[in-house]
Amino acid sequence: MTATRTSRWVVAYDCPCDKRRRRIAILLEGYGVRVQDSVFECELAPQVILRLQSRLQRLIHADEDAVRLWPLSRRCCADCEPRQTRCQPWHPGCCGLSAHPVARPKTK
Repeated sequence: MTATRTSRWVVAYDCPCDKRRRRIAILLEGYGVRVQDSVFECELAPQVILRLQSRLQRLIHADEDAVRLWPLSRRCCADCEPRQTRCQPWHPGCCGLSAHPVARPKTK
């Protein structure tokens, strides 16, 4: 039996509707740890990332809400202290190089 390889992701969202914002937060609490009001760190396997993206797409209104997922590199996560749930501050050239948007607000 092979272990599924996971990776750490930062998920951030912005939603003007209190009801949807609460639903997004409740969903993300099932996947990771809240590190700020609208930011979570999640340890996810590839198939779980796809499931999370799908569930987020069903919750948000693309014309009003924004959700972003950033993968964190193994190097960044290795810099975390053993008992810490959050990664250390961003290292240039390490994390956040590409965002994986769930939806972008329409421009007017």
